Amino acid sequence: MVGYRLMHYTYIVVIIILQSTMLKLSQAQQVDSLPNVLGVSEILDPTKSWVMDHVQDLAIDRNARQHPLDIPGWIRKNLNLDMVQIGDLDMQIVKTMEFDDWVVHNIVFQSQRGVYVPANLYVPKGKGPFPAVINSHGHWPGAKKGQIVQQTAQLLARNGYVCLNMDAWGAGERGSNHTHEYHGASLGSSLLDAGIPLMGMQLIDNQRGIDLLQSLPYVDPNRIGATGASGGGNQTWWLTALDERIKAAVPVVSVGTFESYIMNSNCVCELHPSGLVSMEKADIMASIAPRAVKIITALQDGNAAFNVQEMLKTYDKAKKRYNAMECSDHFVYELFDEKHDYTVEMQRRMLDWFNQYLKEGATDSTDVPFYPLDEKVLTVGVSPELKNKITTTVSYVSAREKRMQEALSEANTINPDAKIRELKNLLLNYQELAVQHVEKLPMQSGYERVILTSTDRRLIPLLMKDDPIGQKTLHVVFPSKGVASIAVDSVVRWCANGGGVVMVDLFGLGERSSKQGDDIDGRLPRFHTLSRSLLWMGESMMATWASEIGLVLTFLKERFPDREIRVVADRETAIAGLIYSVLDQYHAPFLLTDMPVSYVPDYETNRDESGVNMAVHIPGIIPWGDITGLVGLSPAEVTIENVTGMSGRRVGKSDMMEFAKKMEQIRAKLGNTSKIHFNTEQQL
Repeated sequence: MVGYRLMHYTYIVVIIILQSTMLKLSQAQQVDSLPNVLGVSEILDPTKSWVMDHVQDLAIDRNARQHPLDIPGWIRKNLNLDMVQIGDLDMQIVKTMEFDDWVVHNIVFQSQRGVYVPANLYVPKGKGPFPAVINSHGHWPGAKKGQIVQQTAQLLARNGYVCLNMDAWGAGERGSNHTHEYHGASLGSSLLDAGIPLMGMQLIDNQRGIDLLQSLPYVDPNRIGATGASGGGNQTWWLTALDERIKAAVPVVSVGTFESYIMNSNCVCELHPSGLVSMEKADIMASIAPRAVKIITALQDGNAAFNVQEMLKTYDKAKKRYNAMECSDHFVYELFDEKHDYTVEMQRRMLDWFNQYLKEGATDSTDVPFYPLDEKVLTVGVSPELKNKITTTVSYVSAREKRMQEALSEANTINPDAKIRELKNLLLNYQELAVQHVEKLPMQSGYERVILTSTDRRLIPLLMKDDPIGQKTLHVVFPSKGVASIAVDSVVRWCANGGGVVMVDLFGLGERSSKQGDDIDGRLPRFHTLSRSLLWMGESMMATWASEIGLVLTFLKERFPDREIRVVADRETAIAGLIYSVLDQYHAPFLLTDMPVSYVPDYETNRDESGVNMAVHIPGIIPWGDITGLVGLSPAEVTIENVTGMSGRRVGKSDMMEFAKKMEQIRAKLGNTSKIHFNTEQQL
């Protein structure tokens, strides 16, 4: 009987414990699951809708423009092409291979001063001078040595053309560790931070390729063409528009509209910052008239930016310019029932076009067999000396940052007002936002929910939790991974001792994520699609975030005039917070965690998936002053924990202390007396 009672009581105790545990779990889940504020279905994708509305606004403004653009001048100025130093070509033939009716030279030549390009130069045997073609590769395996690119070059050489195949910047032997990799994403975007976007670096190389061809005694300098497919096709028509020395061009699977690039898949090598502010692709193509252009488009192309309907929009508008100049036959297109490719038949049609416009007399193409060469025999950097000569993206950007640091250290004083004006210009379309409407939603799970509508129709959600007793400090949190990523213990800590917390999803984060943008990004760094789209529109994620941070802080200061506001941000939002504090000279305390120490990439390959996302990129931020300049100019009391590199990896303690030393030196030259703290205990 006693045993029965004991078992009965034990059973009751277990039930009570289980019920208590389930209640605690339920309460924890309620706390863990922070309430939504906007509640908009991700299917509607309001972030994408906001972007596309602004695209249409830009189109209206462009159509109202009275005077035509000087396209070559606009390209040079907008891409900062004149900021580089050009040296001698200094061409070196590394190796020569002879075949029946053509030879191929493995060469290096100097593009910018100190920047050497590896290339294969295909030369027909016989008496010149020959016409020549720059053959730009797309995002194909092998870069200049890929089968498609080899095949095109051999076809041209055997039909009497000199053909230059270069590794595009960051691809092929110009990749990290001199091995082929994808040249875009964050690594390619670091060139934008250094002052010239990847597109501009490629154009400089391609123009120097024309210089090289014209310097060769067996090339007719007045008969030079350009071709390429996909990304190589983009290089082709940009180069043709920029440089009148290209007399005929065949861009393949690469012509659509700039508007179709927005919120769709593209590489940053196809990004022209602020491009949509002043022009469309039709303007570029029309500017080439009366020179000869043949567009080749694949009917089955799955890329929204290059499909046949987008191509026809551009073709019809640009054709009017050719018609007006009475050279309609110089601008044509041809459709192929193919996928995104540069097939043999496409190559033959390319050759026919060049025979018509680059040969002194029209000739028929000679159909020749293709003999693929082993990629090893086409490798230029065969020795350590040659490899060291070939500049990679990391080495180039690092050199730019080193020159900037030297200039800052040599300056006796730095004018803070001038630096702030320069920063605002770098941010492109930075503007201070105002609140147009405030909507208070019903409280949920103890949280106050507020929606701020800005004057440019942004909906900014605020999730607020406040301690009614004390009311001392208000922590305003801008999490880099969205409000839903915030840990429960962090909320409890912020609300302790009479504090409160306001959590904000900035543009593209959390509830404001773009499903389409995230889906297109795939395995690429987050915001590859959204950030690139904004840059096309003359805006940037950092400017967008900084303006929203300003709007939120201004609203909260007006609502809670007696509270001490403390800004909490991490990783990418930490940089945006710093930017706002500099532009507005905002003095509230900042706690910044996992903040990058520099925009210079610190990874060895372009495959680091844990690195800082692509929201951070700002044209020219490195020569302006990098993170050093932002921290140096901020009047806020800044506490920094866990300094990292662009890879997301923590910086070693000694390097972090060196960074702190630089900060103090710059702040002294700026006359900045605000406090800055580095939590060295967190830096392992």
